[in-house]
Amino acid sequence: MSEQLMKDPAQRKARAAEKEEWVLEFLRDEIYSTTAILAVEMGVGERAARTVLNRMEKKGLLVRDEVKFMGMRALPLWGITSTGVLEGLTPEEVSKINLRYHSPGRVKPSTIEHTLDVQRCRQHCTIDLDYEDWVSERYFPGQNEKKNHPSRWSKYPDGIAKRPTKDGQFVPVALEVERTRKTPQRYVQVIRGHLQNIKQKRYSRVIYYCLTQKAADSLQALFLRLMQEKKIKLYLSEDQEYGPEQCIKLFAFRSIEEF
Repeated sequence: MSEQLMKDPAQRKARAAEKEEWVLEFLRDEIYSTTAILAVEMGVGERAARTVLNRMEKKGLLVRDEVKFMGMRALPLWGITSTGVLEGLTPEEVSKINLRYHSPGRVKPSTIEHTLDVQRCRQHCTIDLDYEDWVSERYFPGQNEKKNHPSRWSKYPDGIAKRPTKDGQFVPVALEVERTRKTPQRYVQVIRGHLQNIKQKRYSRVIYYCLTQKAADSLQALFLRLMQEKKIKLYLSEDQEYGPEQCIKLFAFRSIEEF
């Protein structure tokens, strides 16, 4: 039932507060997003979403921002404020929450498209595919340590979430959004980094989302070729060795066109 059709004022107020909490919960992780993406989080259309977001801006919970792409039409953004980060949290939650908030004018156009695609991927996985416990890249440990530090990962994916299995269990998988191609040499490092993370049981497989299915199929072919040419293997134990044909099965390649 829509907020407008609810006759009970208390019920309407509770529903409005619920939508605001969904937005704040999402932005505590993502820091900023668009009206369209936040509308999905609230389960409403963009027009209704703007009403909620404007109200939250007046309360000081959100700040309005925009990014201009080389003179083209500006892309409006909504960022969480320092007030929004702490809104409604218990003292225990405050002691643990990441305090990062959005500063207008600080988002670079070169990173915005990838960031928003990762957010759409997150929504597709958690809402459409029932993945759980999404964790964004910025929260993985060891990123500020030197290259060979034991807590630093050899590769940081865009996100990790737990994928449901047929037997009702949940297994962690890494999610990557690939908008542009890297060099073959860089992909060799990427593949080895992911396999090392899998060996360390940080996640069980990697799902790549590309802009089109053609790009996804091409990336899969490239990964397999590099694994074969470089004789890339994964040693899980003394008696368990994965060759290239087995290693490629630890990667999936899909298109963001599906959502």
